[in-house]
Amino acid sequence: MPGTHRFRTVGIYVQPPTKEQQHYYDFYGACGYNYLEFCEGGFARRPDALASYYAGLAADIAEARNRGFRVWILLLAGMKQWKGPGATGSAGTFGSLETDLLNERLEFVRRAVRGLRNADGFEFFAGDPGGDPQGRATIADCAAFARSVHTIVKEEAPKAGFAVNLWAIAEWAGFPSPFSLDFWQKQAALSKAAVGQPDLVGPDCGVVFSMDGYYRSLTLRCYSDGGIRPDLYPRPTDVAALRARRVAPVLGWPYFLVDECDDGFITPNNVVTGGQSQAETRYIRAVVDRGLLLKLDGLVANASFVAAEPLNIYAFARMCKSPGLTPAAALDEFAGLIAEEASTGVLGRVLRYIENHCNWQNSLPVEYRLPDFTCDLRTPADAMSALDVVAPRTRAPIALPEPPGSYLARLRRRLETIARGEIGGPNPGYVPQPRRAKEQQDRPVTRPARR
Repeated sequence: MPGTHRFRTVGIYVQPPTKEQQHYYDFYGACGYNYLEFCEGGFARRPDALASYYAGLAADIAEARNRGFRVWILLLAGMKQWKGPGATGSAGTFGSLETDLLNERLEFVRRAVRGLRNADGFEFFAGDPGGDPQGRATIADCAAFARSVHTIVKEEAPKAGFAVNLWAIAEWAGFPSPFSLDFWQKQAALSKAAVGQPDLVGPDCGVVFSMDGYYRSLTLRCYSDGGIRPDLYPRPTDVAALRARRVAPVLGWPYFLVDECDDGFITPNNVVTGGQSQAETRYIRAVVDRGLLLKLDGLVANASFVAAEPLNIYAFARMCKSPGLTPAAALDEFAGLIAEEASTGVLGRVLRYIENHCNWQNSLPVEYRLPDFTCDLRTPADAMSALDVVAPRTRAPIALPEPPGSYLARLRRRLETIARGEIGGPNPGYVPQPRRAKEQQDRPVTRPARR
């Protein structure tokens, strides 16, 4: 049990719901989310279309806030501005040492913040996309860039909060491949260096940690193949030091886990294709417990495929709000939202089988895999036969992205892919790291025992 600490922020990074998806807000609220993040995408639109774009996104922010959510905006400051000829497109990234491009981009950032000043806060995004594509800028240059964006926020949206999101900060001071151990060691080192930059984080500038070494399949695979343990950052002492400096907010951002799609790494059954549903409650519980032990202000999940992932989205928020909620209990609780009472237990068994064959687990090194659920279903055929007797609720007790029957159809597609042996593992193009010298290796990794 992670103690008595509780999160103030239970967040999710999503696209603003469309007119047909307004019930998603009700779903997020029923799960327990109180904070939403939207991405500012004006960089991908021609300048003559920006006024209309910002008016629409500002309306989305207002709607979410009216429904009780705090809303923060991710600023992908390292992107060049698209200028046509099409209405939308990508001009790529630039290096912050390119002064003319930097100054131009900062003016477009100013326009974005001005148009979205009704948001509760803004985040500077370190990389992916962004970073230092020329490999010449330093972490001090990254901090200077972030300070410039912060100044804009203070001028254009003085009531809004601000934070530096350390996602892919390893793309500064050089640009190693994310499929290399060097990238992940650098991610930890540069995250520490950024937090230590003068006049960057503080009472008016928070920090958002990527937490890669605690959970991410690609990261842990690179460390495991290199024969060393992850450089875990932050640790409790790091968070305590930030508290002493009155840094706020201090959040974790375990991107990918809810969608089970460490993009570009997990194959062949990457959830980007197929629209199937799955379960990662054991791994969600583990990363939530880590955030609680670190005493973060909160965690922010990611969901690119809301309709396909209601279970993981539900479990993430419920576990953030309820430290005692076990993975098994979360599965049974969600099964009760989907199935009529007589077949709730059957659906719980099917969900256990699916989670025991999840892409995320299969892509992890063996030493980082959590114990399977006890489950009497032995084969995909057993699970599909059990699914046949599950009766979907005609009316769910909370708002769901889709009707229960549609969710059960997604589970069937998941079982069909398991039956074909298409459980995601490392990308065939991934080349394992050479193992480090014995004297560089740390103690063997031990697996958490919690189910």
